[in-house]
Amino acid sequence: MLNKGEPRVDPGITHDAIVGSWRLLSAVQHFDDGTKAAEFGPNASGYLCYTAEGTVSAVLGASDRPQIAALDPQDATPAEYASSARAFVAYAGTYVVNDETSEVIHNIEISLYPNWQAHSQLRVVKMDGDTVTIVASPRVTATGRAFHSELRWRRVSR
Repeated sequence: MLNKGEPRVDPGITHDAIVGSWRLLSAVQHFDDGTKAAEFGPNASGYLCYTAEGTVSAVLGASDRPQIAALDPQDATPAEYASSARAFVAYAGTYVVNDETSEVIHNIEISLYPNWQAHSQLRVVKMDGDTVTIVASPRVTATGRAFHSELRWRRVSR
């Protein structure tokens, strides 16, 4: 039985069900000690795209990041780059859907965070109509706090 507001877990997410473009609704870090935090602050924004051919791309982060003084992206200072990248995630690669477990594997080929490149990340997907909740792979903060992110997305419609 589901709690009120909890997404219905489909018995198996299919490749066809997740194909499309998705707009970020929320990104929440769930820490092992039970606390929660907005991963990119109160104004997170982003897109997640799954193609029928098996490509995934994700671009998300804080929409209120400070502007960079340089007119060309290649001319920003190291401090400006560090500041703008801290609250931002961007990657692309291929994906594989496991219909039986509602899991999606993102095989990351290019990423703003280079340590993710050439690695795979597990996503558990829960669908409820045109909304999906994706539970991302566990991570650990620089201070040693274990957490996972839960990202809610709504299908983009024309």
